[in-house]
Amino acid sequence: MPLYSYEGTDSKGKQVKGLVAAVSHAVAHQKLKERKIFPTKVEEDGGTKGGQAGDDDLAYTVLQLSALLKSGIPMDEALGSLAESAESAKLRKALARVQVRLREGESLSSSLTEDSIFPPMLVRMVSAGEEAGQPGVILERYANFLQDEIEHRRALQSALAYPVVLVSLSIVLLIALVMFLTPVIQEMYDSTGNELPAITQMMINIGTFLRSWGPAVLGGSAVIIFLISHSLSSLTKDKLKMNFPILGRMIKAGLLARWARTLALLQSSGVPLVRSLQMSREVVDNAALDKELRGVEQAVERGDGLSNSLSRIQLIPPLLQQFLRTGEKTGNMDEMLTSAASFYERELARRRQAMIRWLEPCLILFMGVVVGMVVISALLPLSQLSAQL
Repeated sequence: MPLYSYEGTDSKGKQVKGLVAAVSHAVAHQKLKERKIFPTKVEEDGGTKGGQAGDDDLAYTVLQLSALLKSGIPMDEALGSLAESAESAKLRKALARVQVRLREGESLSSSLTEDSIFPPMLVRMVSAGEEAGQPGVILERYANFLQDEIEHRRALQSALAYPVVLVSLSIVLLIALVMFLTPVIQEMYDSTGNELPAITQMMINIGTFLRSWGPAVLGGSAVIIFLISHSLSSLTKDKLKMNFPILGRMIKAGLLARWARTLALLQSSGVPLVRSLQMSREVVDNAALDKELRGVEQAVERGDGLSNSLSRIQLIPPLLQQFLRTGEKTGNMDEMLTSAASFYERELARRRQAMIRWLEPCLILFMGVVVGMVVISALLPLSQLSAQL
């Protein structure tokens, strides 16, 4: 049912504003008159623009709502409290709209569905919680899941960003060293008229090339990378990401952990398997894995087992398949999925630590070699000159 925002005065002449649910503008006016509100402005509410709420704000708000409901506070009062106290203005407005719809007799899940700020996964879990009579428990599970998801996503981003930043800074520093130090070396020894050693001449040539053609090479490389990146499909790019040396395994571990934990949460909340598979696939930000998982959904919908369907996918490692087979045999699918997610999260952390442990000394060694070559190229002509004297 559409919502209308209004401004006006009540029977005591006090300025009031709020929302009213009505099938039309005229019905909205009629409802306000029945409440003894004399509107000066009534217009259809446009809802929340700008997409879904931020994960941090949503997790904190859902956790608060869960705590209020588990304390015995009625849903209407709990939503009213959060609509006034939530830190996010976007969420405050959205919760106010949900409260109005609830007062019109709609369920919480259908009220959430009307607002695009709430993710489909939350709506589906709330629906399952309403059927089980435990909306507070389900909301708490979702909030805890969302907080874990935020931490794991940041850990993955950190794991991928650290080596890129470290290597990039090292290359920039070395290029700057060669570009700005070689002119000084050349100026020092040009006046002697002696032939420079091969290593010194090589460093000077590299520095001259970088000063003359460095910007052009850098700009051209950026253009080529941009054109290649935009000519490749998202499917091809995501396949390349997962096959990239070292980082590919970390990306894959992060994606599998996210998929398994999401599926475990939905299964433990009573969401049907096919729908759980669809929603857990939607949180996987990788076109290659998304394509494979769509085939799994179709196979399960036809009556095939989940572990058998996943065994046909090359991107799914045998270990995860074993977790799922055990879960199907024991009937503890959600527990086995949680265990699988925990394993891949630990695997991601282990690979990150191993990469840092090897990357830092390798970069230090590489920089030491380059700096050493620059120093030798500067001192070698000086030693030759001293020998001649």
